[in-house]
Amino acid sequence: MMTISRLLLPLMLIISLGLLISGVTQPMITMKANLDRQAMLDEGKKIIEQQNLHPAMASLASQFLGSLSVEGTSKVYDKTRSILGTANDLWKSGYHLVAFMIVTFSLLIPVFKLFCLILALVLVKSNKPLWINSFLSKWSMADVFAIGILIAFLAANSSAVESAVIQFDAELHSGFYWFVAYCVTSNLLGQFAEKTMEAKPVP
Repeated sequence: MMTISRLLLPLMLIISLGLLISGVTQPMITMKANLDRQAMLDEGKKIIEQQNLHPAMASLASQFLGSLSVEGTSKVYDKTRSILGTANDLWKSGYHLVAFMIVTFSLLIPVFKLFCLILALVLVKSNKPLWINSFLSKWSMADVFAIGILIAFLAANSSAVESAVIQFDAELHSGFYWFVAYCVTSNLLGQFAEKTMEAKPVP
C-alpha cells in the first residue's frame, strides 16, 4: 500500500504540472466590442445639435443623417488571451500591480509548491519541503482569487466604457477551467503527499 502511494505521487505531480501549464498558456478569456451602427448615427445627431453650427448647415447635416437607416453591428475589438498573455497586456498598459499579482499567484507560487513536493519525494528524510508546501497551501485559494481579480478587473474596465454605441462581451475558454482543475488537483496532491510522507516507515 505504501509503495502504491509512493508511485501515485509522481503521477499526480505530472498531472498537476500539465494542468498548470495548460491553465496559464491556453486561451482563458475573449473580450469583444461591437459597434451599434444605428446608435452611432444617433450620437452623430446629438453632436450636431450640441455644436454651434450655422442653422442651414446644422439642418442639412441633420436631414442627411436622418435619411440614413442602418442596422446591425460592427466588430471593433476581438481579442483572446491566456492568463500570461493578459498579464503581459496589463503590464504594458501600466497596471503593474494587477499583472504582478496575476503572475505571482497563478504561476510563481504554484511552480514553487510543485518544486517543494518534488523535493519531498527526493529528500525522503526531510519534512521541510512538505512544511513549506503546507504553509503555502494556506494561501491555496489565493490563485483562484487572483484569477477572479483579473476577470473582475476586465469586466469593470468594460463597464466603464460601455455605452449604447459600444457594447462589450466576455467569454471564458478552456484555460480558465484547466487552471481551476489545477487548483483542485494541487490541493488534493498536497494533502495526499503529507499523509503519505507521515506514514513512511522510520529508518
